[in-house]
Amino acid sequence: MGRYLRYWYTYRTAVAVVIAVVLSGVIYWLYTQQLACDNHSGPCIANLSLHPEDRFVPGTNPDPNIVIVGIDDQSLKTIGRYPVPRDVYAKALQILEKDGASVVAFDIGFPDQRDPATDSAFAKALATSTVPVVLGYAGDNVIPGDGKTVQCFGDRPSPCQGGVDEVPLRMFRCADASSDPNAPCKQAYPNVILASTDVKPDADGVLRRISMFVQPACLESGGCSDSIINTLGFAAYRAWVIQGVTGPQLQESNGEATFGTTWKAPLHVDSTGSAVINYFGPPRNYQTGGQYVSFGDLYSGKVSPDKIKGNIVLIGAYYLTSYNDSVLATTSAGAGAGTGASMAGVEMHANVAQMFTPNLGPYPKFLAPEPPLVVFLVILTLGLLMALAVARLSLLWGLLATAAALVAFTVGMAILADNAGIVPDLFHPWLAIALSYSGVTAYRFLYEDREKRKVTRLFGHYLKPEIVAQLARTRGGADDILRGGERRDITLLFVDIRGFTSMSESMEANDVTDVVQMYLDHLSGIIFTWDGTVDKYVGDEIVAFWNAPRFQDNHALLAVRCAYDMINRAPELQQRLLAKGLPPIRWGIGVNTGPAVVGNMGSRSRLQYTALGDTVNTAARFCAHAPAFHLLIGQQTYEMCKDYIAVDLVPGVQLKGKSAETFRIYQVTAIRETTASPWVQFPTDMATQAHVAFTSQYTQQTVIAAGEAGSRDILVGDAAEQALAGQGPVT
Repeated sequence: MGRYLRYWYTYRTAVAVVIAVVLSGVIYWLYTQQLACDNHSGPCIANLSLHPEDRFVPGTNPDPNIVIVGIDDQSLKTIGRYPVPRDVYAKALQILEKDGASVVAFDIGFPDQRDPATDSAFAKALATSTVPVVLGYAGDNVIPGDGKTVQCFGDRPSPCQGGVDEVPLRMFRCADASSDPNAPCKQAYPNVILASTDVKPDADGVLRRISMFVQPACLESGGCSDSIINTLGFAAYRAWVIQGVTGPQLQESNGEATFGTTWKAPLHVDSTGSAVINYFGPPRNYQTGGQYVSFGDLYSGKVSPDKIKGNIVLIGAYYLTSYNDSVLATTSAGAGAGTGASMAGVEMHANVAQMFTPNLGPYPKFLAPEPPLVVFLVILTLGLLMALAVARLSLLWGLLATAAALVAFTVGMAILADNAGIVPDLFHPWLAIALSYSGVTAYRFLYEDREKRKVTRLFGHYLKPEIVAQLARTRGGADDILRGGERRDITLLFVDIRGFTSMSESMEANDVTDVVQMYLDHLSGIIFTWDGTVDKYVGDEIVAFWNAPRFQDNHALLAVRCAYDMINRAPELQQRLLAKGLPPIRWGIGVNTGPAVVGNMGSRSRLQYTALGDTVNTAARFCAHAPAFHLLIGQQTYEMCKDYIAVDLVPGVQLKGKSAETFRIYQVTAIRETTASPWVQFPTDMATQAHVAFTSQYTQQTVIAAGEAGSRDILVGDAAEQALAGQGPVT
């Protein structure tokens, strides 16, 4: 277990799952914070959200059963006074009653006394009205409660403090006279209804929800007996649908509001009794849609009764200059710089009423946000799926998969929103998808790149880059490769320059290092070409092996082909040495296959990936006995390559500790690509002849250079003739 914990970061899938689960938890917490901030139902620590209500709104035409009578700038010119005298409201009510309005709702406050004569006129019109009249009742301080919104009043205990009761005047709702404005109403007007006009915008100032259940301040003051009043739009709809005042009430249970048996499906409400407002169009939608009447025209008798008959009529301020009675509607219901657009309060209440009237289009009229549990499951599922996908794909394909998931999820939720009345939470699932991709990708960059750097640091000088990259992608990274030693069959190759020790004694130090460097670069490149691992450099000797650190089924044949290439390409190096004025060199090669211990070995201060064992020592002895440009191999190497190479038995070679009867050494004489390919002679003779030619050229250059320098070491006589003929002593 400790091993797995130590290398936990190498298990990409497990890490991806952990990342997805942690991110899902954090994102869901952000979602709950959004609910707390928007509903004002708890501590709001962080509010990072995009509201789906701002995007998924049907936008149908205004309901022909709803008419707005707007008090606009033109109305004030017609009336000639502001505030509007209450006898004017009385006359307007009487006109609407005569024209056949089903319900008249005033989105206007009537909490204060004004002119006794005009107040009395309005009170008389309310008392004698034959149609239901809804009077707006707003609280100047409202707080969320359990399943309702509470209008604060007086010096009540915290947190409901400092409220002023703005209940409509007693004379506008009660027939019994009393000098005490807070006296209980013993004889209410038969057709007057109190309804809330309270609004509580979200944290960004946009009104997305309306409280369906409001506890009025007059209940505390004793001025009324209603424990709950409904919002103005629903109250007007209720009076319209039941054709009066008496009838079923709006009821709430377990987050669902019902209205008798009128609705096929319940209305979703949150913990404060608030429902999502379904805006059916942008600001002034009722005006452009022909469901608007100027209050001045109504007062002047210019409105046809056909416009009013049988409809819900809402009266309120409509974009009055220097009078703010508007709310910020969602951006989907109108233009706005990402924060919504200003909509007259009376038009907002008209949209609320239209939520409950019979459907006019294909869209559901009730909107319900996704349940929190569903949101959590969606976030967790998307996070896990994306994390697992990105963990298994390349970075580019992971990015494409993330983009595809975002598009597919958004389109799917759009279809759901349009056809099921669900307001899906988009932002937090988007966040889960994006952060899961980012988190897993960051992990891969941080930890897998770390493993790649470790492997590169350890093997970069010994393996070609492609193999290093492949090793870095192994499950356990560098530590799995280097963890202890292991015994496995490998093929070793030793190559050594012939006579280099005596040659170097007569050369300048810089020339010695140049020769060795060019030789090591040339032969190491060939080893890399044949996927070998350079074990070490010991002076002018190179040690390489195959089948470690990665497995190679044909490791013996790879080593033999590499040796062929080293001899076949010898003239390339000779040419470069001669071009720099350096002497040609020759080398012999030994290859042996067998078991060895490979792993990370050395002291605490210096570790090296190497191989140990008798197979290694035997390969070194093969190399020591190999003539220049010859390849000597052992029995097991021959057995693994016998279909591709031709050999001669090397007689008379006795290795220390080895029996001549049981231990054979072979010289490779020919090789072929496949078992059906023609044989190709090993390039020993070609390399030897090339070396002789390059040695002759080097000797001539040396003699000429010495003559030009006036050196006393100029060769003369037989020595010069032999040197020029390329027959100088060769070690």
